[in-house]
Amino acid sequence: MTNTSFKVTLASLAVAASLSVATPAFAQQPSNILGQVVAQDTQGLTVEAYNAETGFSREISVNDGRFRFPAMPTGVYELRVKRGSEVVATQSVRVSLGSNATPTIRVEQQSAMETIQVTGARVSNVDVTTTDSGLVVGEVELDKLPVGRDLTSVALLAPGTVRGDDGFGDAASFGGASIAENSCYINGLEVTDTRQGLGCGSVPFEFYKEFQVKTGGMSPKYGRATGGVINAVTKSGTNAWEFSAVSYFEPSGLREDGEISRGNDGVGNVFRDNSVSDSEEYSVSLTASGPIIKDKLFIYALVNPRSVEKHYAEVSSGTDAQFLADSVYREEKADGGDNLFWGAKIDWDISPEHRLSYFGYSDERTTSRDIYRFDANTSSIGDYVGQSLIERGGTAHSLSYTGYWSDSLTVSALAGRIETQYGSQPSDLDCPSVSDAREVDDLAQGCGPGGSYGENSDENTQYRLDLEYYIGDHTLRAGYDYQERESVNITAPAGGHNWTYKTLGTGATIQGDVYTNTTGAPLDYVEDRIFEGGGSFSSELSAFYIEDAWQITDRVLLNIGIRKDKFEGTATNGNLLYSFNTDIAPRLGISWDVFGTGDTKIYATWGEYYLPIANNTIYRSGSGISDTTTYYTFDSIDPTTGEPIGFSPIAGSVEDSTVTNSIATPPPKDTFQAQEADPFAREEFILGFEQSINEDLALSVRGTYREVTSALDDYCGRYAYPYCILLNPGEDSSWYKDGYYWNGSEFDESKLPLNDGVRDEGSLTMHPNDTTIQLPKANNEYLAVQTELKYRIENFRLNFLYTWSRSTGNFEGAVKSDIDQADPGVTQDFDFPALMDGAYGYQPNDRRHVFKVFGSYDINDNWTVGFNGSLSSGRPISAFGQGYPSDDPNIYGSYGDTFYIADCDDATDTCTYTQVPRGTAGRTPWTFNVDASVAYNFSVSGVDMKASLDVFNIFNTQEATAVNEHYESSEGVRNQYYKAAYSWQTPRYVRLGFEARF
Repeated sequence: MTNTSFKVTLASLAVAASLSVATPAFAQQPSNILGQVVAQDTQGLTVEAYNAETGFSREISVNDGRFRFPAMPTGVYELRVKRGSEVVATQSVRVSLGSNATPTIRVEQQSAMETIQVTGARVSNVDVTTTDSGLVVGEVELDKLPVGRDLTSVALLAPGTVRGDDGFGDAASFGGASIAENSCYINGLEVTDTRQGLGCGSVPFEFYKEFQVKTGGMSPKYGRATGGVINAVTKSGTNAWEFSAVSYFEPSGLREDGEISRGNDGVGNVFRDNSVSDSEEYSVSLTASGPIIKDKLFIYALVNPRSVEKHYAEVSSGTDAQFLADSVYREEKADGGDNLFWGAKIDWDISPEHRLSYFGYSDERTTSRDIYRFDANTSSIGDYVGQSLIERGGTAHSLSYTGYWSDSLTVSALAGRIETQYGSQPSDLDCPSVSDAREVDDLAQGCGPGGSYGENSDENTQYRLDLEYYIGDHTLRAGYDYQERESVNITAPAGGHNWTYKTLGTGATIQGDVYTNTTGAPLDYVEDRIFEGGGSFSSELSAFYIEDAWQITDRVLLNIGIRKDKFEGTATNGNLLYSFNTDIAPRLGISWDVFGTGDTKIYATWGEYYLPIANNTIYRSGSGISDTTTYYTFDSIDPTTGEPIGFSPIAGSVEDSTVTNSIATPPPKDTFQAQEADPFAREEFILGFEQSINEDLALSVRGTYREVTSALDDYCGRYAYPYCILLNPGEDSSWYKDGYYWNGSEFDESKLPLNDGVRDEGSLTMHPNDTTIQLPKANNEYLAVQTELKYRIENFRLNFLYTWSRSTGNFEGAVKSDIDQADPGVTQDFDFPALMDGAYGYQPNDRRHVFKVFGSYDINDNWTVGFNGSLSSGRPISAFGQGYPSDDPNIYGSYGDTFYIADCDDATDTCTYTQVPRGTAGRTPWTFNVDASVAYNFSVSGVDMKASLDVFNIFNTQEATAVNEHYESSEGVRNQYYKAAYSWQTPRYVRLGFEARF
């Protein structure tokens, strides 16, 4: 081996490592090495893959000049071509997460005998061995970029992703889907939030090794996601003991003040005050890794104490937040033992053919939240109200096995469990929640922190088995996986009530037919929403898949696969609530290496994806929750407690003044799931082109079309009473009755005694959609064209992405961003026909133009600078009303936001209505953001160190990212806060970092 050849090899690996951030296509299977040996005679040759860091080694035979190492742990391998025991050629190759390394090793002949030759093959910018789309990037590369240290920030580097609504936390939308349609995996364990599909845990960034973001064309191995998939692997121990201390500090003193929004077109009362918000975070990750037994047993362990302090203004209650100004100031703190993460990865190489791995962590944390009164108009903090303790996070454990049973057969298995808590405990359980949406000077305020309390937790137990068999030109894969998701949620409102004061305009009506104001003047009233009850409930998910990666010719690869899922849910009483067997979902992909050089690829994919029902649906519909809203008039307000004095039912009796949103009795399956209902599904088509212009520059263009082919939602009209029915909107549907029989104008009173939580035998009834249900067909379409340029040289890396997209339809998906409703599958969409009249238009995640550019530059061996910028067009704005031209209770029920604005006449006590279709009230501003970083690497006494500085939103642009889309606060009364901003771009802040490794 010559020194020159060795340097060429290392350079190639360095380029390959940086190319892992490229985003054309990556594997639909575990990391593989798919190589060729070019020699005059390949008979009798073998290839050994050796990882010097762990001592891992596998040797296989060369078959017709080709060799294949499936399901390899990520890392750098030395490939040794052997004839007998003699090494005749070597080459180094890097294996990245989910990627196919495709080396070609040439065995040169000199003096009539083959001699060892180290080759430094050209690294291609195009992977012609795969058909899916997305991004693969390593933690080492990300450390050179100014990005948030979380999975969402990584996902947002991929094409076709946009940041979701701030009201749901920090999450990303993939390909026009809602943010609750993604799934997340760490070391093969699914860590997706099972309750609502929002979030992926809070593992420290230092624990991760590589990330894979799947945005389309996914293998049938991946399911239960109609948006995208985030897949990550953690670091593992090696044969060398290594220790590190990595710290990051985000000081509040280096964070800029936020913005303030006002009502009445910017000149009225303050709505949201972000100027009083600040936060300070400090994190230290201490790691130790190395061999417990050299070449056999390895450990990587991490402890991460974290300190987080936040201060911000907020509404006193999440109910009706669109009509309420900030009225409380919260101080949150989580540190010490209350915010300590630990994690470990243990790998046991039992033999070269068998590996066993353990992965586990705990991210349990308790946050104390102190609450003060707050005057938004003066930004003044008032009296102390009380405290709430917020419990989040949990534990995760998994055991996985990989076995190479032969050169052709690979077996992998996993068993794991995740436990998550969502506890909330206010310090004062006697004081109810109080909020005031009226335009008055002296707003009502409660005497305590309010909110709710109870027991709230999830447990997800999962198993999976995957097989892969290689024969000739075919790689066959099959697998089965199973999850049992168990939840407990028992809740009650503090003080037994949740009071909200409002004003009803002259001639206006409270939600449908509850009450019409005929007093001749605006009327103040108070509503009391009581949400209580619950219990334990669960869901079971299972699936199998089969696929064949068929190398038809040297230039053409065809991926053919199918997947079939089953979803079942069980209510608190142990009865089956729903059961779905999906159709067979096809997954097809084709890749054409146009010229046979690996530099030009044309590919296409077609697939169908199903989304399971989140456990939140069972909670809302089958957990024994009673949800009622009662409307009252009142004489005055208690100045101490904020509760109404002298209140009376607004319609004369409590029964007539109460709207029942859900009853405590869980429905039986046949009265909850329509006989014809199919689960939620999206269909996707992708056509793409990739071109390696030269060794440093690559171009890719991709077109994507997605459409919801089956929408599953709940219908709550009179024909479904007393429950809601899961059905496919716009389709004729049949279900059984339970005591309530609606004839089009009233219930049959003779049947009411049959209401006992059991289906009425012989009551199966077909409901023609045109004459009874009267819902439109669900429509959701996404069309996009994505262009990428990536440039790589030894010390400079640059990615540029532009996406043009259009997202239209009459519903967003699993959640409803425009009103901040995080109820997957049971949002107000399709509850009543009136709510869908005018619903077609541009969707909340429709951002027509998105530009992204990011990269890094190594100035020298010590200094590195990084940058990350984006420019995005705004999202559409709607104008929601609180009334509807028809008072038919089956058309417009007891709640919900409509696309109609009412103009009410005081003299006649009547209203006229104007339709404002979805997304036609303008758009939010374009957002421009630039982040920058600089890092200095140095060494002291053999310890490698790095100091870093990251500045986020360096120009401190703070455009509104979400605005209030509720035009009315009640029918005929304009919401003073319409179009006032809820949230803005994060103000400029600084992150300081320091690390030491030895």
